[in-house]
Amino acid sequence: MLLLALCVSASSVAWAGRPLGTDDAGTTPQGSCQLEAWHEASDASSHTLVLAPACGLTESVELGADYSLPHPQTDVRAAAGLALKWVPARWQVDTGAGALNFGLKFSVGRAQPAADDWQATESAVLVLASLAINEAWSLHANLGPAHDHASETRATRFNLALSWVPHARWQLFAETQTNDRREVFGEAVNAVGVRWWWIQDRVGLDLTRSQAAGAEIGWSAGFGWYGIGL
Repeated sequence: MLLLALCVSASSVAWAGRPLGTDDAGTTPQGSCQLEAWHEASDASSHTLVLAPACGLTESVELGADYSLPHPQTDVRAAAGLALKWVPARWQVDTGAGALNFGLKFSVGRAQPAADDWQATESAVLVLASLAINEAWSLHANLGPAHDHASETRATRFNLALSWVPHARWQLFAETQTNDRREVFGEAVNAVGVRWWWIQDRVGLDLTRSQAAGAEIGWSAGFGWYGIGL
């Protein structure tokens, strides 16, 4: 069950721009795609590899997917997810504190138990909000209902992240991801991370440290490749 939860957790964040797990109210440009991949582990005996592509269908709609391979595959062979993000330009609000963007994300997840066929795991609808405080600082928040299909349990998810860009090639962030039914959806996860742009705004490398209450420290290393033309 713990491994299944880790796979679902990896699936649920796959559409966020790396290295953030919290999603932003922005989409990949129309006719362009991106590819993100990362390796996450909390100890030497178990780890997960995640591959997550996304493409801009229109200027306000993005379709994303992910595929996760855990190791060992004793309980779960793989997990996958699909998400549609909608960020209409008319939902942008100019505030005294900066530009505030809103959007919606609809997501579904599935997992393949070692001894069974693919099964639905979780579905969710999140309201996305991003505040560009200035050129260096931005704040992102997600809020919405999630449904765990195995237990038929519903919960409210809440994610909050603060991002700082001290230099054009560097991004640092801190975030928390939580819910109100932790016995089913897992404990709150707090994380800090850093991204370095190898090729500015095209290829980035990142490292994240995260920890849930009562759990070991987890590490994630990955990359993002952006602006891939269709």
